[in-house]
Amino acid sequence: MNISYNTRFRLELVTIFPGEFHATGQERVIYTLLGSCIAVVLYDPVKKVGGMNHFMLPDTIDKERFYLSKSGKYGMYAMELLINELIKLGGVKKNFQAKVFGGGSVLGSKVGHVSKVPENNIRFALAYLEEEKIPLIASNIGGNEARKVYFFTKESRILLKRIARSEVAPIASEESAYFNKIRTEKEVKKEQLTFF
Repeated sequence: MNISYNTRFRLELVTIFPGEFHATGQERVIYTLLGSCIAVVLYDPVKKVGGMNHFMLPDTIDKERFYLSKSGKYGMYAMELLINELIKLGGVKKNFQAKVFGGGSVLGSKVGHVSKVPENNIRFALAYLEEEKIPLIASNIGGNEARKVYFFTKESRILLKRIARSEVAPIASEESAYFNKIRTEKEVKKEQLTFF
């Protein structure tokens, strides 16, 4: 996470990366860059608190060991982190409204099994919100484009910028590296479990 002052918006800009989230009751802009990843924005319009997460996978590949995950890179954990932080800030879950972004197919088939990542991310985010009875009031998901998402916390406004296909390569490269890191961590954990 990176926090800086943005002269264009005249507000603090909080940049979140894959596996991160930010929640606040202050007037800020929360920003992230999405390819196949998903960002869920939650906002309580009564208590005026809101936040955004950024995750790459719906949950761990090894579902039996999900509870050992300590990273917001997994959607289930990312959602729980964001909800809990909003509640700590005074938010009331029954007031929450959601906006969902991302899930673009920017990785192609180069990374093997990740070609279904965007579709799985979208399915997870929508199912989670439905299960938790959090109304979805806006979304921009799927397709083949990457997105820049700016969340203005005071009014719960979103500024969305689509990224041209020609500019997607760096995002796809970053996501591929991140996915491989997750897979490597997973394999190391399996080895540690096997040889103890």
